[in-house]
Amino acid sequence: MCGKYRIAALCTSRIYAPELHSFITELNERLKDAGWRLWIFCINADLYWEEDHISAECAVFDFIPYDKVDLVVYMDEKVKSRRVGEHVTCAAREAGTPVIVVDGAYEGCSDLRFNFAAGFEDLVRHVLDTHPVRNPHFMAGIEGNPFSDEREAVFKKVIEEKGFRFDKSRVSYGQFWANPAREAVQKLIDEQCVPDCIICANDIMAINVCDILRENGYNVPKDVIVTGFDGYDEVFLTHPQITTVDCSNAEMAVACADKILSGDHAIENLRIRPRLIVTESCGCPRCAEERRSTINRFNDSFYRYQDDVRMMHETITGMLTVSTPEEVVSQMHQKFTSSMSIIINRVCFMSDRNFFTEKEEEHAQYGLLYDSEREKNSLTDFDPKNLLPQLMQRMEKGYPLIIQALDYMNRAMGYIAYFYETYDITRYAGTAGITEMVSMGIGGYSNVKYQGYLLERMEEMYRFDALTGLYNRLAFQEEFERRRFSLDRQNIPLLLIMADLDHLKQVNDEHGHNAGDAAIAAVAHALSDACGEEALCVRFGGDEMIAFITGEADETAILDKIDKELEQKSRELGYTVSASCGVYRAILNQNSDIKEMVRRVDEEMYRIKKSRRAQT
Repeated sequence: MCGKYRIAALCTSRIYAPELHSFITELNERLKDAGWRLWIFCINADLYWEEDHISAECAVFDFIPYDKVDLVVYMDEKVKSRRVGEHVTCAAREAGTPVIVVDGAYEGCSDLRFNFAAGFEDLVRHVLDTHPVRNPHFMAGIEGNPFSDEREAVFKKVIEEKGFRFDKSRVSYGQFWANPAREAVQKLIDEQCVPDCIICANDIMAINVCDILRENGYNVPKDVIVTGFDGYDEVFLTHPQITTVDCSNAEMAVACADKILSGDHAIENLRIRPRLIVTESCGCPRCAEERRSTINRFNDSFYRYQDDVRMMHETITGMLTVSTPEEVVSQMHQKFTSSMSIIINRVCFMSDRNFFTEKEEEHAQYGLLYDSEREKNSLTDFDPKNLLPQLMQRMEKGYPLIIQALDYMNRAMGYIAYFYETYDITRYAGTAGITEMVSMGIGGYSNVKYQGYLLERMEEMYRFDALTGLYNRLAFQEEFERRRFSLDRQNIPLLLIMADLDHLKQVNDEHGHNAGDAAIAAVAHALSDACGEEALCVRFGGDEMIAFITGEADETAILDKIDKELEQKSRELGYTVSASCGVYRAILNQNSDIKEMVRRVDEEMYRIKKSRRAQT
């Protein structure tokens, strides 16, 4: 339950497909009147049973909040992945949530599907009982496919009952698709083995069989009867119309709703007998049923979305060129951003981490990046278990919520929740493009920011000595020249302090080279700390560091601070760290000779070192 509503979570693919759209509309209408609400968790591409590569967008199913969901409807033939189906149904069972599987079978779940065999038998019997057929032929799908094999078995059973001998010469394989079906019927024509009836395992093959027959001078149905199966809207737009069997998704939705609303969650195998539709391709009168409105509306969306492609490209480009998450949101064109929320993994916006190559965190931190009803959007904390902001208000209207995963480089980043107050199929169709746009924009932004971070790190590696953190000599030379020629005034006082570590060989011999490195770093840090942030400090040699300080400076205070810090560091390290420091004062202007200044301070440092050695 979510508030006063019971929740059904529908797991599916391609909500913009007309046949699925009718299922969603009918199911939601029946559920909402009974106090239920429908949440749709969907991907935008079928997985085609390729179990070795599961798209990251399937992560959308991981966002199902089972503490709020009362029942799951999983459409197996839409998603087309056994691995994903097992993952979803197993998660639901662990949560104690009942599952209805449409067109599939999983342990512990009710199974709702069409009785395809019965519907196909009605079709074959109609053709053979009603029309003078002498040589029936079956255009199968894929050999070994259970749906194709089942229909082939029905074809064999019926024609043998009618006195025809069955053998494999009566079967061709069109792979359930256009080109293979065209090639298969062309082969029959080339071999002069054209039958007077071709019963096809689906509508796509039937449409293409008719097309090839006409191209070769055959008349359908006068010379060859052709039938299909599925009841796709396209068969009502062909000439002739194709006799078929209507596997109505609206009827499937009614049966699904009846099971949900019955309150009986006992596991059942529910079967729906498809409806036979006879029309011109088998020799019957033209069917009066028309479905042009749905097809025309859907086709119109393609013309309308041509401009959207351009705007989406511009949006993605804008999202890649900004500096903050808030600016990313500001780049999204208002045409695309109504009635939606974006929930994102915060790591996507951490510029010092590569979200797409790092190991996925078990407990990701999500935030609300965008909500169409917020006046000002910024990345704020949000728990995805709440699905989207103002959840209860957005369920009041009774329309489905649509959730799609955001993914980039096959890594899930979060999700978009759409809450349209309409069933308009063009709006549903638009969600795929919007989700892709946001995924590309945020994913690209994240990559660009990380690349910028890497460039900064590379710049630091190029400019700074790894051991001491001071400028290396090449970077120092560039920075010194920049400062020298950018002075607002000339003849500025310049103080040079060269620090040289005392007794480095002794430290290495007695404590090891790691101790020697630690001593060098200690002198560098003491020099840098004592001279201040504006000083230009460089590691000039192995254990020699120089600080360049512009303006007035108290050298006595600086040297005293260096000595005190090294005394403290010596106590921490357990061995003595000290440095001899030479001081040289000069005037900095555009004619200053840096080599001469370094030589002078070097001489002074060695004078100090020699004096200190003489005292020990």
